[in-house]
Amino acid sequence: MKRSIIKALLAAAVALAAAFPASAQYVQTKKDADGWRLLVDNKPFEVKGVVWSCTPIGETHTFNLWAQSDDYVMRMLDVDMPLLKAMGVNTIRAFSTIPPRWVEYIYTKYGIYTMINDLLGRYGMTVNGKWYAVTDYSDLYTRQALVAQARKTAETYRGTKGVLMYMLGNESNYGLVWSGSEIENLPTGEQNAVRAGYLYSLFEEAMAALKEVDPLRPVGLINGDTQYVDLIAELCPSLDILGVNAYRGYRFYDSFYQGIADTLDRPVVLTEAGADAYNALTRQEDQYMQATYLKSQWEELYSQGYGKGKSANMLGGYVFEWVDEWWKQYQNKELDVHNVLGSWSNAGYELDYRIGVNNMNEEWFGIVAQSALKENGIAKRMPRAAYYLMKDIWQVSLYDSTQADVDAAFANLDFALALQRGTEPGIKEMINERDAIRISGISVTAGALAGLDKDSLDGLDAAGRSVKEGINFLPYSEADIGIAAAPAENLSAEAHFRVWSNPAPTKMAEIYPIYNQDKTTGEIAYNASLYSAAFRFDDPSFSLNGYYHAEHAAFETSGDVFNINHEAFDIIGYDTYGSLAPIAVEFIGKGLLSGLQVIGGPEIYGSAEPQIAANWWKSFPSRSVPMPSFNLGLTFAEEFGTRSDLAENPHNSYGPGRKASLYGEASLYPFVTLKTGILYAGDEKVGAPYRLSDGTWAAVQDLDTLGGSVELGTNILSKAYVYGKFIHRGLVTDTNPAVVRGSFFTGDSGSGNRQEVEFGADINYGFLNFKPVARSRMPLVKPADRALTDSHEGFGSPFIVFANRQAIEFEGVLTYDPEGATWFHEWNGDDIEGAKFAASLTGLYTLYAGETDRMAFKMADGTWTSFASGLPEQRDLWQVGTRIVTNPFPSFRAILTAEAGHQGSAGMDTRIVDYWQAGAKLRYRTWMLDGAWVADKWLEPAWVRGFNTTWPAQWNLDVSYGFDTPLFAKATNRVGVKWQGWKFGEYSSDPWNIYGGSPDPDGREYSELSMYVNVTY
Repeated sequence: MKRSIIKALLAAAVALAAAFPASAQYVQTKKDADGWRLLVDNKPFEVKGVVWSCTPIGETHTFNLWAQSDDYVMRMLDVDMPLLKAMGVNTIRAFSTIPPRWVEYIYTKYGIYTMINDLLGRYGMTVNGKWYAVTDYSDLYTRQALVAQARKTAETYRGTKGVLMYMLGNESNYGLVWSGSEIENLPTGEQNAVRAGYLYSLFEEAMAALKEVDPLRPVGLINGDTQYVDLIAELCPSLDILGVNAYRGYRFYDSFYQGIADTLDRPVVLTEAGADAYNALTRQEDQYMQATYLKSQWEELYSQGYGKGKSANMLGGYVFEWVDEWWKQYQNKELDVHNVLGSWSNAGYELDYRIGVNNMNEEWFGIVAQSALKENGIAKRMPRAAYYLMKDIWQVSLYDSTQADVDAAFANLDFALALQRGTEPGIKEMINERDAIRISGISVTAGALAGLDKDSLDGLDAAGRSVKEGINFLPYSEADIGIAAAPAENLSAEAHFRVWSNPAPTKMAEIYPIYNQDKTTGEIAYNASLYSAAFRFDDPSFSLNGYYHAEHAAFETSGDVFNINHEAFDIIGYDTYGSLAPIAVEFIGKGLLSGLQVIGGPEIYGSAEPQIAANWWKSFPSRSVPMPSFNLGLTFAEEFGTRSDLAENPHNSYGPGRKASLYGEASLYPFVTLKTGILYAGDEKVGAPYRLSDGTWAAVQDLDTLGGSVELGTNILSKAYVYGKFIHRGLVTDTNPAVVRGSFFTGDSGSGNRQEVEFGADINYGFLNFKPVARSRMPLVKPADRALTDSHEGFGSPFIVFANRQAIEFEGVLTYDPEGATWFHEWNGDDIEGAKFAASLTGLYTLYAGETDRMAFKMADGTWTSFASGLPEQRDLWQVGTRIVTNPFPSFRAILTAEAGHQGSAGMDTRIVDYWQAGAKLRYRTWMLDGAWVADKWLEPAWVRGFNTTWPAQWNLDVSYGFDTPLFAKATNRVGVKWQGWKFGEYSSDPWNIYGGSPDPDGREYSELSMYVNVTY
């Protein structure tokens, strides 16, 4: 009997040895009379950890270190890990995306263990081919997928040296927000408790699966504070360690630790605890405050450790976090700005807490700051006082110390030395940022450009002369200098000045009016200008922002569905037409005024009349099942000034106007969404006469100033949201066109005089998303050869039929994106999309488009005129385009685009154009290539399509070398060579006088070769 038992044990040992290489450590938790300890290969292990963050400045949450080249990964690790080791860190917390080989590298070279954190659906997941932003832990298929995911995590790391433990989720108890009929019918107070039961029973299944695959390491879950600890004790027998994220300020008090010990007989690790280093009251970095909180938190933690006679259930903790993350405030904008706006309010952090002040600054939690300067491609690390203080704290043993040892050690901490050591590198590195006035940035571009006329070069070659005689490079240079000022702690301002020797001497684009160049002589009157400026004033109850040619957002996401206010981001477009927009001052309410925005100025967006625009947006949560949650938005705009002369601005020939809208949206029980809005467009045009298609006249009535929309949708289908939408716009209810997003070709025109019916869907299957739209549009009053410039008693026509022409069209966008963390169609998607392969395909088909009136356009001398005729009926127009982003191997990225179409003029010409184009952007390490070929298409300026002038060929090829990893969205810090050109044909023009107006350019070919360098800081 004994012999058979011994044989069985030996067989089990052999099987275990085969399954787990000798490099994999045996980690366990153990309790004795003095409390709990963690053991690694039977040796006590005190958790002295850091939540390791490494997102570089300029990147967002989608940054994936492990998708970078091995060289870059190693450089990052070899910067951070020596600092962590010197601090006394013996373990880091990392997500389960870290490759096992890098876990082993960190352990083998630096002796630092890794806690593997599988988020287990915390921020959404794909189930049966459909992506769910909110995970439903009660769904059978979701549970099966998550258990399989946990099993896969264990299979990935079970033989990996340096894995300390597995932890699941991340404050998942704060994500109990999925809906279901069996839950919604319960009283509000019971709903989350039922959801929590599903959550923790799922955690139990996942932990059991982990242990089955890898029994050599402990497993646990990461909870938000101590909520539902009783359910964890009841439902999670496989739990080895409870991880807790807690932000309670100075201390958690004995009740926190003892409450867990009394309910759950398991050890505890603080998986997140810490403090930010920015004081919301003094509005400056405060290393003393951060260090004070950490000292207090860890002194308390030590007192609850092994052998101290209290709860004795603490194994240690992970300080949140390693370095500041500059993306957290806005996620996808101001990524290179260290924002100081608080994200939420927490009274536990009393040193900078006041009622109504958001004192938790998400971008300042690092115990190490990042510098904008780099060494070997990695931002310089500047340890704060908290770093040095924790280094001293961790000299004390958690397990082998008495309470008297702990008291003495913390009483003798040298706070002054830690502050001195933490403050000194920051002062040295960023002294300019502490100055009241400083240079905030400098961008210098220099280059040389040569125009190449093929006929001239061929003539030289035919005559036996060197072609080089016809290549004459002309130099150009310009610089942008930013000056920032902070005259008061809550007031900041920045101005950018542009200086130049010459603008780029191109003949293939219009010289921006900012250069003040005489278009006849080419002379420049001056060589400097104030290009843009902005200021910001922060008060506890409001913020005040000022804009001069500086970007600002609209009210698009806060209920302005009719686009009364427009965003102001197209600064280059404003440059082209000489506008200094936006020129405005903006008020943003806080506290009781939260949700209120007011902006006013002479031109708050491009081409806007002087006006004040206000918006109020409020969310009302559900109080009971019969009363759903809903959002409400109010938008109002009032214009000022006198009416314009018809020839100067036909859009304002009736004088200043007024617009207002009311919008609401609600999710109705059980699966219905309602979105509806009403629009009032002002009475300035009431009584205005207009010509009908039969030649008779009518006048604008009060009802013609009203509009509205209603959308009814449902997500009752398992993989789709389906909706129908009706739009009614009175004759004169024109607003701004919507910004086209999501890779669509078209968007709402903002035009009045129409009724429109639209049906669409948002269909998800796995990594595929399909958004089809079908729309039918009919003008209320048909075209009658009107134009805005037609004079009738000094006024133009009150409306025209153009973008609101009769139409039946179908459009759709198909997207494949296996990386759920990024939106494929984000404005900087070329830079942030991290999938190995992602792509989109967009198609637009116009079955029928009716006749139009005559479009007006602005002449070069600033006056307005209109085309001689409108557009005729058109049928069977189409357009298709694709974009592919691929990252096939580290350090290489490619963006491929293509488009083809059968389209026509946007002005008056009847000719239909068949065109195509293809482009590629390639980046390998710091090398970049950007090229495109366009056949039989219009130029990019929108007005060119109005005249329907096309070019048989357009091309560009740009090869550059970046001083750092270059961005596709910004042409900075690189040196390169660019070649671009046009071939002229029968329908081409010479818009910027390449040939001085003659001879006829048909058949000619012109290109430009330029060499350039840009340095930006």
